[in-house]
Amino acid sequence: MNAPSDNRRPLVVALLMAVMVISVLDKSIFAFAGPQIIDELKLSPEQFGFIGSAFFFLYSLSGVLVGFLANRLPSRHILAGMSLVWMVAQLLTALSSSFFALVASRMLLGAGCGPGTAVTQHACFKWYAPRERVLPSALIQVALMLGAIAGALSLPLLIEHLGWRMGYLLLAAIGLVWLLLWRVYGREGEHDDAEGETGGGNAPYRQLLLNRTFVFITLAGFCCYLPTALIFSWVPVYLQKGMALTPMQSGYVVMAATVGVIILNLLVSGLSQRALKRGASVRLAMVMPPMLACLGAGVAMSLMGFLEQGLGATLALYVVGGILVNLLPTFANSIVAFIAPPRQRGSMLAIHIGLMTSAGMLAPHVVGQAIGWAGGDIAKGFELAVGLFGLALIAGGALGLRLIDPERSRAQLASHTTESVNAPAPSQA
Repeated sequence: MNAPSDNRRPLVVALLMAVMVISVLDKSIFAFAGPQIIDELKLSPEQFGFIGSAFFFLYSLSGVLVGFLANRLPSRHILAGMSLVWMVAQLLTALSSSFFALVASRMLLGAGCGPGTAVTQHACFKWYAPRERVLPSALIQVALMLGAIAGALSLPLLIEHLGWRMGYLLLAAIGLVWLLLWRVYGREGEHDDAEGETGGGNAPYRQLLLNRTFVFITLAGFCCYLPTALIFSWVPVYLQKGMALTPMQSGYVVMAATVGVIILNLLVSGLSQRALKRGASVRLAMVMPPMLACLGAGVAMSLMGFLEQGLGATLALYVVGGILVNLLPTFANSIVAFIAPPRQRGSMLAIHIGLMTSAGMLAPHVVGQAIGWAGGDIAKGFELAVGLFGLALIAGGALGLRLIDPERSRAQLASHTTESVNAPAPSQA
């Protein structure tokens, strides 16, 4: 029998998807504005790469800290506060006129966006029972991809005709509209203590964080995020300045990869959820697909980075790798939610996503350095870095296939949770 609040579920999930779209627009406008920003502020490749990495300096830290708050505070209040921070950061960026001002505004935006995916997934999971969460998780990931499509189609034209500063101002206004709607219609779900969850108490964080499944799903996620993080900084610059594409052509490449991600996520997550309902093991239905995709992405990106290719082949390898590498987050979030006790789900999702996205501190900076090693050749430097990330993906996928076992981990953590619940209370002095 559905909880009474389930009738509101479609509206709340739609608003959660909308905020994910806005978050992607807020993050990715810097990448599409990159060529103009580089020319206007006379930035070197190393400086631009540093600004791209600055977004992630507080991203992971704030994600973890706010994730712990999500265990205690309503998700709708946390999302409202994050949306407000995003708006302030966009306004500050629109007023920036120096390298240091851009670094500061990007750091603030990163601090606001860091908890976004974890808190949104946590809020979404409150509306679904444990074995119903793969598809809703995929919808949140699809919203991220819809944001990328919207950005690829609209931001190049907007920046070209109105300038990058006006683009930032418009995104701040869109964020304000969402915030008003959320304050009116946003609600909490009621599935936190549903029957079948991993106990009703807390497990020691040492057991949670050192659990084999958590360690290796997070490691694989880190490897996947290395190339993914570049969409917020270097990808449009590479396509326009390195491959000589027009702004709209670069947008079409990003859009093609994004459409592929949406199709793959919906198809594979739907098949996975169907397999789970028919009794398939969680390892078969939720671990095998993303790990195989991780391996395939690693092969494609390694070929792109280390073999000489023509323009068409290079772009094809990049698109294929970019599609495959984005299957993992949907399953990774569901796996972490599957093994974590309900009361610790928000913090565990935040820690997982914080560790995974810490790759964003490294990736843009590595590309900037690689371009410097290549004598300023953006194409060669970018492709070299992507090839190295491909090798990391192969290693992460292989380890994940061998060592991730959610059902075994859930049983182990349930025993620790039961022990902590049944342990006698400490005597009072």
